[in-house]
Amino acid sequence: MIEESIDLKSKLVVKAVRNIRAGFKKEDASRGMYREGIKVDTHRSRLITESYKMTEGEPITIRRAKFLDHYLSNLPINIQPWERIVGNFSDRERLYFPIDMNWRSVKRLINSREGETLLNDAERAEMEEHFKYWEGKSINDKSKSFIGDQLKKYTKVGNTPFFWSQWSELGVPNYEKLLDKGLEGLIKEAEDKLEEVETEVPNDYVEQKEFLLSVLISLKAVIKFASRYSNHAIDLAKNENIEEGFKKRLIEIAETCKRVPKHPPRTFLEALQFFYFIHLVRYIEYSTLGIGIRFDKIFGPYYENDLTMGNINRSEALELLQMLWLKVNELGLVYSPTLTGIYAGVSSLQALMLGGTDSEGKDISNDVTYLVLETALSLRTIEPTIGIRIHDGTPDKLLEKAIDVMHAGLGYPSLFNDSSLIPLLQRWKVPLKDARNYSISGCVYLEIPGKNMIRRGLGGVVLPLVLYMALHPRNSAGELRGADTPDPRTFKSIDDIMDAYLKQLKFFMEHNGKLERANNSLYEKYLPRPYYSALIDGCIENAQDCRKFAYPCSSICIIIGITNVADSLAAIKKLVFEDKKLSMEDLIAAMDKNWKKHEHIRQLMLNAPKYGNDDDYVDLIMNRVQIETEAVMESCTDYFGNPCHGDGSGLSGTYGGGLITPATPDGRYAGEPLADSTLAPMVGRDKEGPTAVLNSAAKVDTVQSYNHLLNQRFLPGYLEGAHKPMFLSYLKAWKELGIPHIQFNVVDNETLRDAMAHPEKHPDLLVRVAGYSAYFVDLSKGLQKFIIERNEQHF
Repeated sequence: MIEESIDLKSKLVVKAVRNIRAGFKKEDASRGMYREGIKVDTHRSRLITESYKMTEGEPITIRRAKFLDHYLSNLPINIQPWERIVGNFSDRERLYFPIDMNWRSVKRLINSREGETLLNDAERAEMEEHFKYWEGKSINDKSKSFIGDQLKKYTKVGNTPFFWSQWSELGVPNYEKLLDKGLEGLIKEAEDKLEEVETEVPNDYVEQKEFLLSVLISLKAVIKFASRYSNHAIDLAKNENIEEGFKKRLIEIAETCKRVPKHPPRTFLEALQFFYFIHLVRYIEYSTLGIGIRFDKIFGPYYENDLTMGNINRSEALELLQMLWLKVNELGLVYSPTLTGIYAGVSSLQALMLGGTDSEGKDISNDVTYLVLETALSLRTIEPTIGIRIHDGTPDKLLEKAIDVMHAGLGYPSLFNDSSLIPLLQRWKVPLKDARNYSISGCVYLEIPGKNMIRRGLGGVVLPLVLYMALHPRNSAGELRGADTPDPRTFKSIDDIMDAYLKQLKFFMEHNGKLERANNSLYEKYLPRPYYSALIDGCIENAQDCRKFAYPCSSICIIIGITNVADSLAAIKKLVFEDKKLSMEDLIAAMDKNWKKHEHIRQLMLNAPKYGNDDDYVDLIMNRVQIETEAVMESCTDYFGNPCHGDGSGLSGTYGGGLITPATPDGRYAGEPLADSTLAPMVGRDKEGPTAVLNSAAKVDTVQSYNHLLNQRFLPGYLEGAHKPMFLSYLKAWKELGIPHIQFNVVDNETLRDAMAHPEKHPDLLVRVAGYSAYFVDLSKGLQKFIIERNEQHF
């Protein structure tokens, strides 16, 4: 046990991307994409280029494994004087950059005004040489060359309702198995399977053998990587002038890294270090996002055992978690200026899960649950964001602690409702035992730890643009934009519009599916993942890379702006078809002019019934739109023949998507943001208070649709003092109503406006953007205003 107080907050490195994408204010671009001192990593680009040059002509899965081995063997490693958990992918201030995925946008970035500080001249010259090698070899380049002309026109956000994501994969390793067996145990499994393959010689003998050999190379490379830290710590500890506390930590690090991840961990510290090595190398192999680990379920027993044995006390456990949090925040990614419109203010979208049940339905919360929440309070970092699973057996004590953390204004924890999400997963053909083990990675991405459920390239769809296509099926030249739907001026009812909307959605989802199939075919051929494959179920057992098969519910399409569609349809139904206060022709003409000289029409549409006010007139339309949208998505299958599903992880795409969306029938101006989540009202249009919002959301059959996100905002005073029991009752009502998710911004407008005017006074002010938190000062002015415009709820 090491007893020394360290100011860990001062060790934090902030790598959040700043939102400067095209269309935002010019003053946002002048400050650069990252905070002062942040740089782009060059080690990975150099080492993967070296490795690929050395392995030309070898099978691709072997090349990927040998790259990982070369990287982990040659990366300069470091140990900070304050660390007890170690591991780095580069220098602490560096950003991860996957040159093998997409080098072109990063080349533009580092040569732009916004990215001029990210490399020095020598590093920029070196990277230019690496870029030359990867031209035509990166996945992005191969995608551009392989995709036919018929599909290419649907890959540009400005011309299509969907945005296409080429590398938004998540997934959660089987940490329980890993910690139980150690990597040595996985190596034994792979060796036994290899012997079986060599004995039986199946038809795909070569592929199976190459895969298993690549697994062995990868896993052994990780063990060597840990040994490098052990040896480095021993060497550093030999320095006679080293400070005594640092020396004790070095001896501890040497012992820890000598054991894990090769062998199963015995202590809380060893388990945390084991996890971090696994997570870090996932990052290095492939630019993954998320975490998804059921943290208290996995680490609670190690902590309890250490506590019983007298090996640790609570304050030391808290410090270890704080140290792990700092390591997690070192894992920042490079984002292109375009992607900042979707991922504004984020680092790596790393989320972990607390609470919930075991496979028998019993609550699993323990003291680590509360230690994680205390860690979050003490450090106030954007990552890892925290989700808590809520079920019938969730203790009030945990909800009360969650309220305390929400009150601090971190934007998390988010709450996830087992009574809604477990039945949804069962509808998606997930067995009950697996469904009870669900977790969340990223925003509200549903994951089953250990299952091959990685997110694949289905991107997302801006649904108000789909509705726009239904109302504008042809451009000014008379050419079809999407599906061949009727002239909207002939529509006689809301059913006619729904039919056109769904037909347009089907058209674009089918094109999106073609892109996904082409994309995944390229990934399977050119970007296998032998290391990650070894960490999940089924790959070693079947001698197959994770890209060759999938768990039944593996593909999702992110949904943006569905509330605006429902509000728009309700307004048209009321004012055009029922009250007949205007014609479809007049409405379309007014929208096409962005309401200019048609403010009276806009006011009619704006004051029509709006979702979020407990009004059946529009809430039932919202339910219909949600269910029928999901039905269209499920009619489209992915690369593996599984149905696609919608997903509520809109990120800040609700803001970016609004920039490219013309005026909509709900009274929204062109370019304005869209509703900030799939169950939230449009900003500022919920007038009847927070309970009315819950009642509206409860009318959406989320089991028959998909996993949703619900943003709410409260003034801080309503989560404290005499109001706290009322807020607790509000959360219990949310649970009983079967709403799958809820999260909160807890901050007042006065603070937010002061932070806009004086950002230097509020460097740590956190807000919830979508399914993630961000430092308010890192957001664009437009996105800051969008958050301010969200209603300040109160009872």
